[in-house]
Amino acid sequence: MFENLLGNLKEKFQESQERKRLEKEEMNRMQREVDFRERQVFQEEFKKNALKIAIGRAKKDAAKKSGMQKLVALNRVKRLQEPGANNPSNFFNKFSTYTQKNLARTEENKKRTAGMREEAEKMRGEKPITPGIRKPFQPSGFGKR
Repeated sequence: MFENLLGNLKEKFQESQERKRLEKEEMNRMQREVDFRERQVFQEEFKKNALKIAIGRAKKDAAKKSGMQKLVALNRVKRLQEPGANNPSNFFNKFSTYTQKNLARTEENKKRTAGMREEAEKMRGEKPITPGIRKPFQPSGFGKR
């Protein structure tokens, strides 16, 4: 009877511990989700505000500066106010086309240099080697005989 009571208490204790652990895991998971959503909302708001701040700074620079610096600031204001100025995919699209062009140019250069190397090897192979002939403009070796 006493062993049965201890076994019963032990089971209840283990069940309550397991329940507490599961509740804690669930709370942690829910907190992570809430944190993630808050971070997403913050990032979206920050992007909106960052664009407004950048436009404001560019306008301020355009008002303060003169000459070439003013033109640069005005151009920046115009670029920032274009639709899709804050769209990061524009940058990645431009970057990917640049990368593709760069890779194509690199391949073309490799082919051209390989062709030039082959041509140089052919020229070396066709050229007769005559080491014993001295040319009149070669130095005599400064005293070596």
